[in-house]
Amino acid sequence: MDKLNNKLRAELASNKDVTILKELSWHLPLVSYEVSFARVKRLKMDILMKMLLLAFQEADIRRPAALAEMLFVEELFIRDLIDKMHSTQLIRLDAKGYRLTDKGHGHLEKGIFEEAMEGGEAIVSFSAVHDSYSLMEAELAEDLEKLPGYRYAISQNVNEGRIHELLSEEKNSAEDGYQVIVADVSSCDELCTEHIPCLEFQLYDQKQDLFYARVWNTRLGTWDEMLEKQIEEKELIEWRKALEHVKPS
Repeated sequence: MDKLNNKLRAELASNKDVTILKELSWHLPLVSYEVSFARVKRLKMDILMKMLLLAFQEADIRRPAALAEMLFVEELFIRDLIDKMHSTQLIRLDAKGYRLTDKGHGHLEKGIFEEAMEGGEAIVSFSAVHDSYSLMEAELAEDLEKLPGYRYAISQNVNEGRIHELLSEEKNSAEDGYQVIVADVSSCDELCTEHIPCLEFQLYDQKQDLFYARVWNTRLGTWDEMLEKQIEEKELIEWRKALEHVKPS
């Protein structure tokens, strides 16, 4: 951290018009969650399935044998297809026969079919001050320095809808003839809170008479504009007052 701090200080001080008023080090809380999610395979509905759904939509049919005779298809094949549509909740059976569910009507209209796949797991991190979710690609290094927490840190409950959006963006994929879709979040369990070291510099540009902050986020490996804006919005007035107070009259 000292080596990084010296490097950043030198970079900022390379502008002779800029004075470093104050340097701070603190940690940013980052909550990680273990997420399990369901996946489905989405593919174009074949002609036979469309014909069966249309038949169930237009007529009262209880016996697979009747459909097999009507479509000149083996009854065993019809039974297997009906079982698949029933298990995926495209159809239901009532006193008069097979009926399309709302899901079945929707899939028939779109011409698609979805079948369940093996679920997946991911580690998702959440930064409340950024209001952002991201996938954890690697374990974060343990912060060996005992730093104070970010003075404007907030807490916020996890939003599974946002996590679903993230997983859909990152995990959905297209294969030959079908898509793999993240259907929903099955479970979301909090693992731990990581503490991300950040380096803050409070600066004054004499030429422009401008106060501003630079904050280096070690997890991102770059300057964090959102944290800088948060600090500036809350503190710039006080920085100017403090500087005017120390100026000779």
